[in-house]
Amino acid sequence: MPQNCFETENDLLVALKAGDHQAFAQLYHQYKRQIYYNIYKLVHTEAIAEELTHDVFLKVWQSRSLIVETQSFPAFLRRIATNIAIDFYRKAALDKKLRTELVARATEFYDPFEEEASGSDHHAFIRSLLEKLPPRRREIFSLCKLEGKSYADVAHLLGIGTGTVNDHIVKATKLIKQELMKRRNNWLLVLLLAFSF
Repeated sequence: MPQNCFETENDLLVALKAGDHQAFAQLYHQYKRQIYYNIYKLVHTEAIAEELTHDVFLKVWQSRSLIVETQSFPAFLRRIATNIAIDFYRKAALDKKLRTELVARATEFYDPFEEEASGSDHHAFIRSLLEKLPPRRREIFSLCKLEGKSYADVAHLLGIGTGTVNDHIVKATKLIKQELMKRRNNWLLVLLLAFSF
């Protein structure tokens, strides 16, 4: 079926369900960035995000007979992507090295206040972690990691050395990682809550 015969997404889904490779390719190109971006927010590793994105679309192809043309295709994609992300983190939970690396990356790069849609429980959990930090350390961590200020800017703002800023960040990050590792099931939930479309 030529691409110009797909006038609506419903046409694409009907064709995909019938095994049309061109319809699949069109849907892949339409949604791959969105899927990749949201997976990348979880793993902060390009190679893993690319691999999991391909896994999502492989599963779409394999599950195409389950598509209901009148239902939301993005919702169908979300279910598949969420299941693949959960499977990935279940495997990661059994691999200590990978789990440690993922928690470190999540702690270093993920901005827990980036999206209000993440949910109040998620925010409460992150705020409880920050409350465990001494006031000065919490202030420095918030300025650097949540507000995105450079170590030099924070040092100048607070009248301290960049080495002191670095020391506070290292200690704050260590405590947050320890808390996340203690609550393995919860850190999986925290990461998956970032998976919003």
